[in-house]
Amino acid sequence: MRFAEVIGDPVAQSLSPAIHRHWLEALGIDGDYRASRVSPDELPDWLAKRRADPDWLGCNATIPHKERVLALLDEVEPDAAAIGAVNCLYRRGDKLVGANSDVEGIAAALDDTKLEGERLALIGGGGAARAAIAYAARRRVAALAVVVRDPIKAQALRSIAPHLELTLLTVAEADEAFDGAAAIVNSTPLGMAGAAPMPPDLLAALGNHGGSATLFDMVYKPRATPFLALAKGSAERRVEGLVMLVGQARRAFHLFFGAEPPADDAALRDRLATLTGGSAG
Repeated sequence: MRFAEVIGDPVAQSLSPAIHRHWLEALGIDGDYRASRVSPDELPDWLAKRRADPDWLGCNATIPHKERVLALLDEVEPDAAAIGAVNCLYRRGDKLVGANSDVEGIAAALDDTKLEGERLALIGGGGAARAAIAYAARRRVAALAVVVRDPIKAQALRSIAPHLELTLLTVAEADEAFDGAAAIVNSTPLGMAGAAPMPPDLLAALGNHGGSATLFDMVYKPRATPFLALAKGSAERRVEGLVMLVGQARRAFHLFFGAEPPADDAALRDRLATLTGGSAG
């Protein structure tokens, strides 16, 4: 049976198998989508074995592989190369190609938020943050403040969007980063089930500015995170990670299985709500 999968370390928390299997069933496609825990040390040998399997269609890559896997690919799509990270590996003839569908996922989450000419704040400097920077440039934000552990080590982020006014700040400077932001995005796993919690200093800074900004948390398990709890006002100011997860999965599904998933899928929302212990919304 043909199959695709998601790889990461950890990966047990991933809802990608539920999403892709739901679409496979809905469309009557004979295939499967799995989750495989692969450590960084195992990645080269694991990928070589998968290449040799004719039933393997490709994989999504999550933490910590989005940047590491680049050196193991035959080709990288131009947008993904500019971002410097991939989250989707697929076959094109006899080549293994890297793509980045995280930008589509971020678009699903933030396209309804006015960002042109506005200030955007971002937490994190990893692969998902790189996609968020590319998206910010596409939306023509006036300025982007990025909160990272070490601004000196994060200087390479500037190359993703050289013409964007980008400021790198430490966690201790988060209050400055969030001030005046139209949206604040968490691109880290902080607050995810099984991961480290969001630091109190960051939550305190969010508490000072969350009332006026749209808060988008890429964490999707749990759905109701301490980060999102600080959004005040209408529900539209809170964007949960499932929106991005499903958004990025759509392109990946097409690349793997050659079909478009259902456009408005209430049954999928119900299934994911059950798995995450939340309401379908």
